[in-house]
Amino acid sequence: MLSPNNPDLDPDLLSEKLKVVAANRRRDQPLFIKPKAVEFVPGVGYTYQTTGIRAVIKRIPLLGPVAVAANRKLRQIRSPGLTWKQRVMLVPVVGPAIHLAYAILRLNRIRHEIAVQMIELRQAQQASHAQTNQRIDQILSLDIENRLRRYDALDIGTRLNRLEPRADAIEESLRAVFAADAARENALAGLRQELRRYIQSVPSTAPQGPATAAPVTNPGFDADTFYTEFERHFRGSRDAIRDRLKVYLPYLAHFKGENAARIVDVGCGRGEWLELLGAEGFKATGVDMNQAMVADCKERGLDAECGDAIAYLRRQPEGSLAAVTGFHIIEHLPFETLVALFDAALHAVRKDGLIIFETPNPENLMVGACNFYTDPTHLHPVVPAVAEFMARQRGFAKAEILRLNPYPPNIHLIEENEVSRRVNQALYGPQDYAVIAWKTYAN
Repeated sequence: MLSPNNPDLDPDLLSEKLKVVAANRRRDQPLFIKPKAVEFVPGVGYTYQTTGIRAVIKRIPLLGPVAVAANRKLRQIRSPGLTWKQRVMLVPVVGPAIHLAYAILRLNRIRHEIAVQMIELRQAQQASHAQTNQRIDQILSLDIENRLRRYDALDIGTRLNRLEPRADAIEESLRAVFAADAARENALAGLRQELRRYIQSVPSTAPQGPATAAPVTNPGFDADTFYTEFERHFRGSRDAIRDRLKVYLPYLAHFKGENAARIVDVGCGRGEWLELLGAEGFKATGVDMNQAMVADCKERGLDAECGDAIAYLRRQPEGSLAAVTGFHIIEHLPFETLVALFDAALHAVRKDGLIIFETPNPENLMVGACNFYTDPTHLHPVVPAVAEFMARQRGFAKAEILRLNPYPPNIHLIEENEVSRRVNQALYGPQDYAVIAWKTYAN
């Protein structure tokens, strides 16, 4: 028993434990507890008072319980809120039979749906495995690339240090090769010039051919006026010609600002090139045999002379001119006269000087077959390779061809194939070209 005089118990400690137990019980027990339904228990002397046919049926052995169960099932079937399917399933015997038949009918469909879902699941699993493997491969490749980059970064300094002396040696070798090529070309050009001078100094012993009849002329025909009007009609506007000739200015840029540098334009015509050179600060003189055109140039304040261009170049001191130019002039000359023009130009230009001769391009079939013969004074076209060869053969150290003025793209064939490309090149390619040659080969 608990008593205050019990020496084995501590009243204060026991009181604290009771408080903790009571607090736990209050916390675990809800504040509001729904009261339990009170079940009515009849007394000893109480008897059920049922009357009518129901009471009679309930008292019948076997039939009573069956009737009560049927009544309950009927109440369930009649319960509000049920669908007709649910009501049918509640019917004894009939409901389970229908449910079983429906399940049997749906069995194949369910199997098919499960099979389809399994296939989709396998495909999804395979795709997931493929993506995983691809990602792993990407990670591995990136790791390998990063390692290679690190190795390259570590090794690039060593390789550069090794390559730098070799690059310097190669550069020096190339400079030596270029210098040797330039010296060889200059030596060959000098030999050609010496040979030409020697041939010219030897008197010719070739027999003179029979005298040829003088060409038939028309005393009433003014060739100068005719060609002036012809140029005005077919050549194009002065502005268009000046714009077209600007392509040659870079070849003369190293002469700009040099007072001693003088340019002679043979066959200067209307003087568009002389105007352009004057506007750029060059000293230029034009030579033409057409008196009307020379007069027109002088009226415009240009320096022009009327006379034979070859004779004019021969009168100049050797190596006195920076450049000799001629636009659409060499196609008018016979072969011997053309050779004489190259020789006279070589005599007149200085060592760093050059010549520029522009002429129609016979590589263009439209030009070579038709447009070239628009000018009745044209003799024959000069093939670009022949013009380049002639410049080198007559003593110029370096020569090149510059093709110019193709037809506008709007008349080209637009199909992208090899046939169209070749047709466009043959018919609508560059209409003109220029042979540009230097007296010495500069490094």
